[in-house]
Amino acid sequence: MATKSQKRTDKPAPLYAVCGEELFLRRQAITELVDEVLGPADRSLAMSEYDGKNESLKPADVLDDLRTLPFLVERKLVLLRDGDLFVKQYRAELEAYAEKPCERSVFVLECKSLSANTRLYKRIAAAGEVVKCEPIKAYQVPAWLTDRAKQTYGKRLTPKAAAMLCDLIGPELGQLDAELQKLTVYVNSRDRIDIGDVEALGGRCREEQVWGILSAIAAGDRAKALFLWEEVWQTDRAANGRAIGGLAYSVRRLLAAKRAELAGAPLDELRKLMMIWRDDPRLQRELNAFSVDQIEQMLCRLLDADVAAKSGGMGVRSSIETFIVELCQPRKKVGA
Repeated sequence: MATKSQKRTDKPAPLYAVCGEELFLRRQAITELVDEVLGPADRSLAMSEYDGKNESLKPADVLDDLRTLPFLVERKLVLLRDGDLFVKQYRAELEAYAEKPCERSVFVLECKSLSANTRLYKRIAAAGEVVKCEPIKAYQVPAWLTDRAKQTYGKRLTPKAAAMLCDLIGPELGQLDAELQKLTVYVNSRDRIDIGDVEALGGRCREEQVWGILSAIAAGDRAKALFLWEEVWQTDRAANGRAIGGLAYSVRRLLAAKRAELAGAPLDELRKLMMIWRDDPRLQRELNAFSVDQIEQMLCRLLDADVAAKSGGMGVRSSIETFIVELCQPRKKVGA
């Protein structure tokens, strides 16, 4: 759970650290911090981001940016994501900057671990704030969900509904938040989410199972993809109404991540687009398996299958089976 080293003042501090093992909470803390510091300012002018895992990144790249006066904005924010390796390599340079930070810039350091007995931690805490984002214990997750529903979505999530969500989804905060978003849309203007709403949308959690089908397709494993599809079909009799939509949802997420990858986005940003909140080898495998053109063609095939099913042509079950078989045929290797 996110905890802060000190209360924030009206004026943004020059230094912040967002650290801890819980990726979803770190991302949420950074989003809130950026909004708080920059307000309505144009992010393209007021914000720079650096990937701490980039081995070619040097201290001068980040520190020179911090020392450069903001252009057409009151202040600038420099965010260093995944900074653990960068801190390990350039701790002395960061400590020197933290001793005399620039007042017109805000430096936000994100990392998994930042020991409280280090000079860097103490200087950041003295000049600004350290936000700790530690994992939430399993028994605390339902209460977190209830609070999240109220604070973020303006909905009252009943205890039984929260417990059922945890049973269906597990303790992954990012996936739970995604289900809260769906439930918020589902209940519309109602201010209460109860167990009946979770039950009504429970089958939609199978979108994650559908993602397994896409993973098997990426690996060219036709037998596994067909087996997973049959499993979804047999265990979810409403699959006829949402199978194509579930696959299309996963394919659209993959397309967004593929385009972001080609634009140079860091791996954690790709995970965010795919709603994956921890390391998962499937992500890179699927990104490597398909080109943008191939993913767009997949969406077109799903649209054709949907039209055929709705117009009385091939049924959904047969359409998806054909879709799987065709995509598991040997494909041209995706170029660099």
